[in-house]
Amino acid sequence: MASRRQIREAAVQLLYARESSPTDQGGSDLWDLINDRSGLTFDKARVKMLAHFMQGRPAIAKKLYNMLTDCQAAIHAADPLGKLAKQFTTLSTEEERHAETSKNLLNLTKADLGGWRGDLVKFLLKSADLKKKRAELLPAIDGFPPQQSSDLKKIFARLDDYDNRAHMVQFPEHFPEQRDLDHLHRLLKEMKALEQEVESQVNAVEEKQQELDQLINDASTNFDISRLSKVDLAILRLATWEIKSLPDLDSAISINEAIDLARSFSGDESATFVNGLLDTIAKD
Repeated sequence: MASRRQIREAAVQLLYARESSPTDQGGSDLWDLINDRSGLTFDKARVKMLAHFMQGRPAIAKKLYNMLTDCQAAIHAADPLGKLAKQFTTLSTEEERHAETSKNLLNLTKADLGGWRGDLVKFLLKSADLKKKRAELLPAIDGFPPQQSSDLKKIFARLDDYDNRAHMVQFPEHFPEQRDLDHLHRLLKEMKALEQEVESQVNAVEEKQQELDQLINDASTNFDISRLSKVDLAILRLATWEIKSLPDLDSAISINEAIDLARSFSGDESATFVNGLLDTIAKD
């Protein structure tokens, strides 16, 4: 479950985004940025699950290489011009590289090396690509000697199983009944709950924006609200809304959290300004 701090940080970011671009009220790209901390946790969980699901893949990739070596005569007979041989060679090479990547991904996350999230995306896309390539080569295998054809199809089926699991990790929301994905389902649910909670708070703040801005203006002696940075304004609007609309919440909590956010987003000077202004609003 998201902490109060996470909710307030996300609310400030959404308020800032909407203030900066009134025509852009949110969307998946914006939420990917706002929800990045949760997204990082989710992607690490996906990598751990992939490491579990991909166990044994390198051995199957090696089997494919050995099997294709044994099938050279059948491959040449099926296509004397060599195009089919080149396709199988490319597939075997890519399968071995992909299997190696499946082992390295988890190590990259443990070392917290930059770029591993991009590698995760590439890995999942490559799994789909390899499955497609195998499907395209299946008809050619039918013409091989029966035992070789059967053995090669079994290897392809094993690799399909691995890539089907990768597909589930890529789109866990499409497999709600898959118990192996329970942890990913829970993380997705928490991310959605955070989004809904933040949207609700931000909508409530925006409904009273004129009233909130008036309170902020009245409290900021000799200071025009238009001179405030959009981030500081978002922090002040959210905290003022809490102080005036949530009577069960101690105003000191709202003020202290707003100070921390201002210091985090804008620096000590903004934190001091936010402190004084919200203290005035809370006393009125």
